Formats: sequence, structure tokens, C-alpha cells
Amino acid sequence: MNAAARNDEALREQGDEVKQKTKLSPHNTAIKSRFKALIVAAYCWGLLPVKLADWLIQRGGMRDA
Repeated sequence: MNAAARNDEALREQGDEVKQKTKLSPHNTAIKSRFKALIVAAYCWGLLPVKLADWLIQRGGMRDA
């Protein structure tokens, strides 16, 4: 087996690992959006102070969710 064939095989194996990791990882965008909506609703109902709601949104990485 020459070096090019070994390199191609290594790249194929690496690609398979990436596909498997991607397939197993959950998509958190929808969950973050719902959690952010819950935090905003709790703020609107007066259950959370604005500083705490803002901190939770920033801390959870939901600024763009």
C-alpha cells in the first residue's frame, strides 16, 4: 500500500468519525429557543427580575436563539 492510499484511507476513517459524532449530537437550537421564551415569559409575569433573566440568557448562550 503506497502513502497516497494510506492517506486516503485515513481521511475516509476521519470523515466517518465526524459523521458519527454529528449524527449523535443533539440539535440544541430549538431547546435553547424554548428555554429563552420560558425565561422571557417568567420575566413578563413578574416571576424573575430583569437582571436575573438577562444573566440566564447570557449564561446559557441564548443571545441569538
